[in-house]
Amino acid sequence: MRKYLITILIAGYSIIASGQPTNFKTELYMGATGGMTFTKVRFYPNIAESFYQGYSGGFLFRLISEPHIGFQAEINYTQKGWKEDSVGYARRITYVNIPIMTHINIGKKAVRFTLNLGPEVAFKISEKEQFKDPGLIEPSNPGYRDIFGKPVDNSMDLLFTVGIGMEYHLKSGSAIALEGRGFYSLPNLFDKNKYIYNISQGNGVQVKLAYLFKLGKKDKNSKVKELKVLK
Repeated sequence: MRKYLITILIAGYSIIASGQPTNFKTELYMGATGGMTFTKVRFYPNIAESFYQGYSGGFLFRLISEPHIGFQAEINYTQKGWKEDSVGYARRITYVNIPIMTHINIGKKAVRFTLNLGPEVAFKISEKEQFKDPGLIEPSNPGYRDIFGKPVDNSMDLLFTVGIGMEYHLKSGSAIALEGRGFYSLPNLFDKNKYIYNISQGNGVQVKLAYLFKLGKKDKNSKVKELKVLK
């Protein structure tokens, strides 16, 4: 059902774009981003867990080739994980994330509302466990879990990401963007044939701030129009 809904959304946006005027001038942006992530892992059988707070930063490239629609690609350094407060345990997994998303914006003036959605691939570069009580890593301790002390089995992650945000475009052509983003992993972190968990999928939200630079020369015709208005 989820796949059909995504296909319908993208097809609908494409139809809307095809009906727009053809004199649109392509917009090209590059920028830097930074923000915070709040993530969990959906385990089944369930465990008591809380959100792990991490950090994210990276670079983006955006091409808007039709009125209000284009695509956005990013490369991000992202910290994810989960916490189990009842046993004083937390795990941080650091990834390099590469989302390639459909970009949609509403608004022609300084303020634009944006929607970014699409697939994302992530590659694990490190992971670290934290124990408030070092004794919890011992198998004889009742708080011990089989996955404690074991690295995740899946070092590559595939996700679906949706982000909603707002941008303020400056007269210089650059822009400041604030976005809230949600993501959901498709593969399991741990092999269900090795552990009791049939499901171990990551999910979470992200809040990020971006500064975008508009590439390319300004339209000369617009300058001529401005001079005419002043006269």
